[in-house]
Amino acid sequence: MPKARKTPCPLCGSRLGRRACPAKGGVPICPQCCGSKRRVEIDCPSDCAYLEGAHAGGWDGRETERRRDLRRIAPHVQALEPGQAELFFLALLGIAGLRGRRSDLDDALLLEAVAALRKTTETRQSGILYEHAPGDVRAHGLVSDLRRMFEARGADGASTAPDDRDLLPVLRALEGSLAATVAERDSPTAFLDSALRLAGRSLPPAGAPRGPLIVAP
Repeated sequence: MPKARKTPCPLCGSRLGRRACPAKGGVPICPQCCGSKRRVEIDCPSDCAYLEGAHAGGWDGRETERRRDLRRIAPHVQALEPGQAELFFLALLGIAGLRGRRSDLDDALLLEAVAALRKTTETRQSGILYEHAPGDVRAHGLVSDLRRMFEARGADGASTAPDDRDLLPVLRALEGSLAATVAERDSPTAFLDSALRLAGRSLPPAGAPRGPLIVAP
């Protein structure tokens, strides 16, 4: 009997599908898309086998990763006020979503965009309206994506953004965490990987109570 031919992952179209995805009607998707897009672009059912154990998007069974993620993130969040810390972790959720949409996104590119938005916010807070541009042209659109991440729309459709007094500390914390992670020279996407695990941990199944996004090591 001939072996069943493997088909490309329908999400990325390039890698082979190896995991039967219940959210996609059992169609096989690749492990990379399963790991990076679960609960961000994929509406995963709570009983999916890949949400637990070694395949889990959070820290389940991954003590080394848990400690490494906390070391990268926690020192930069400790000085934030509660509302600012919540804004920081909402940003991590948004960043996890951006990673699923941009194949070229890595820590260095994200750092460029965050630094440019931080400089623009600092300048605006001093009373001067000036848009700081990132050095890498690829990061220009990413700055706009980041700005939209911090905006919310009311029932009337109007867009609101956090006060610069809250946004600026959050951007500084993101920039500091990113810069420190890039300096580790671990992987081009080390910070993004940590953000994805934190985002996966902060998105429980529908109806389940949400616990704290970060805990002490």
